[in-house]
Amino acid sequence: MLLTASVALLGLTGCGGTELPEPELATAPQGIQVATAIPLPIPACAGLPDTDGDGVCDLVETLLNTNPNNPDTDGDRLNDYAESFGFGGGLDLTALGANARKKDIFIEADYYPGLQPTQATLNRVISAFAKAPVSNPDGSTGITLHVVVDQQIAAADADPDLNPVWTDFDVIKGKYFAAIRAPYFHYMLFANRYAGGNSSGISRGIPAHDFVVTLGFAAGITEVQLAGTLMHELGHNIGLRHGGNDDSNYKPNYLSIMNYEYQFYGFGIGGLNNVLDYSRVQVASFNELNVNEVSGFAPAGTSTEADLAKISGLRFNNAQVTGNASTNTDFDNNGSIQAAAYARDFNRNGVADVFPASQNDWTALAYDGGGQIGFATSGLTQDLGREELFLVAPEKMEPCLTVDAR
Repeated sequence: MLLTASVALLGLTGCGGTELPEPELATAPQGIQVATAIPLPIPACAGLPDTDGDGVCDLVETLLNTNPNNPDTDGDRLNDYAESFGFGGGLDLTALGANARKKDIFIEADYYPGLQPTQATLNRVISAFAKAPVSNPDGSTGITLHVVVDQQIAAADADPDLNPVWTDFDVIKGKYFAAIRAPYFHYMLFANRYAGGNSSGISRGIPAHDFVVTLGFAAGITEVQLAGTLMHELGHNIGLRHGGNDDSNYKPNYLSIMNYEYQFYGFGIGGLNNVLDYSRVQVASFNELNVNEVSGFAPAGTSTEADLAKISGLRFNNAQVTGNASTNTDFDNNGSIQAAAYARDFNRNGVADVFPASQNDWTALAYDGGGQIGFATSGLTQDLGREELFLVAPEKMEPCLTVDAR
């Protein structure tokens, strides 16, 4: 009887007709944003225990099949209340498709005139996250990426060169990004360029809350190049470096679009080309003085040779080569598989390097956006307990892939 009454009282919103606050139209710069929890009353919860303090009582959590001992059942740093009833501080996440039992990532994307991304471009990234080898409490795999293309930046506000990048970015963000979204959304901008250079984009640290894709200055940018850059910069926002868990760019054994070799191209997977993906395999360390084309890479951790064999479209020294990641890999792109080992400078630094083993990116994501993403309520802190908020501080971020303006 009590369970039936609880469901009836919850209705569609669980909020008893509570009025929502008007959204604010401005936000503070990253680093001083404050997420204030405003748990709204669930009638069925009146006077009942709420062990994890997430605003949803234990009884209703049982009905929802969420965890009454964890305010973030699926581990995506979004509070179960906000994902189940939508009114976390006045923002209806459920209307946008949030699910407390499956990981969600939300992005607001604004754009300069002429730079609005096509849905096909966004779908390449959305599909990559949907196919991610990430498990969820509801038994599914994948991450639901919500890219809310919100509004065009007025021509008068579209600074052609964000310089200094985050100072000028904050002027735009303060005008176009509603503060009510700050505890839940990453904010990105499709813009022209920053810092007077030809970088494809930059993240505001690793992990972070903000990023820009700055390919507006370049002619002939393709759908896959734009989508790859969006996913690359988002990767930094959720904790990935150019070498995964290190800064070794052009790391040959790191099979991820965080590696510059793949940002504009993706991989061959399952017979499809230009598939965007973060690394879904662990690959053993790799010595530039001992390149073996017959054996390719070696798996590490829980990855297998069969996992490596599924990945093709490999690129080294700015050229795509034949073979897969497991065997018969034409590392020097000379058209033949050499039996004898040889040396090759993959990162073009003139030094013989031993690259450390690479990680499975999908199992290493930081969903808290440098401590900015997360519902700040009892039982749920806004960071994942790192000693330092950033793995790479904003001022230490290097410009991402430089492209030809032509």
